[in-house]
Amino acid sequence: MSSMQLFYVLPFFLLIAILNPIHAVDYLVINNATATLSGARIEVIGVLYHETTRVWQWSGNNEAPIGLITGIADYVRLKAGWASPHWVQRGSGLRWNEGFAVTANFLDYCNALNDGFVAELNALMKYYYSDSFFVKLMGKSVDELWIDYKAHYE
Repeated sequence: MSSMQLFYVLPFFLLIAILNPIHAVDYLVINNATATLSGARIEVIGVLYHETTRVWQWSGNNEAPIGLITGIADYVRLKAGWASPHWVQRGSGLRWNEGFAVTANFLDYCNALNDGFVAELNALMKYYYSDSFFVKLMGKSVDELWIDYKAHYE
């Protein structure tokens, strides 16, 4: 990265570091050898989408799994077109609520089956959280949906 590119990227990186230092460290570790101005731009804007979503989304009165919370935030980032190039492939992951890109991709799959699912799930999470929300909205348990999702990408 040239010094001129660094001049433009540094303020955005500092903003990430202030908003969420773990994302800043992740970005440096993952991209230190191949950092580019466009890569930094994607990551900065993507993190801003993620963190802004975290401000406005419901958490089920802090009962929802943190992986679901981070997954919804990354789902918004994905749908906005700012998914990170280093995200895991669709179908990856060990658990539906693993968080971040794993859960975002799972939620995207569910939303493709029932348009508006993620927004409706978030609305249900205003006062509490229950895995039964998946049955209510999708007609299947979250575990059944996870099995279907994994099979879809095998």
